[in-house]
Amino acid sequence: MLNRLHFIVVGFGLCILFALGCNRPSTTSVAPPTTGEHEGNDRAKDSHVASALASLSAEDRAAVEKQELCPVGDEPLGEMGTPIKVSVNGRDVFLCWEGCKDTLLGNPDEFLKKLPQE
Repeated sequence: MLNRLHFIVVGFGLCILFALGCNRPSTTSVAPPTTGEHEGNDRAKDSHVASALASLSAEDRAAVEKQELCPVGDEPLGEMGTPIKVSVNGRDVFLCWEGCKDTLLGNPDEFLKKLPQE
């Protein structure tokens, strides 16, 4: 019985974490980088994003670069891995991760208005 209750509590906690994942506010405070340190971080970030976008077709990569941000999480596309492509209301939309999909589909008009006009 205890194992079953533990499983249910842990499962419920994970569901809450996934549900809040895209809209989590930043609670950490970071000091600005010193000269030179910022450039290294930018290069590492750019390399990470380039790797995340490498698996996309040239057409999808161009669409991601035009869209820039996840309309749900307001995160730069590619920073959380390969963007997820979802078709909604006849339009392809890229999301920062799979966890944003249900939120987008639950209220597509709210998020579609955040996207660049085609």
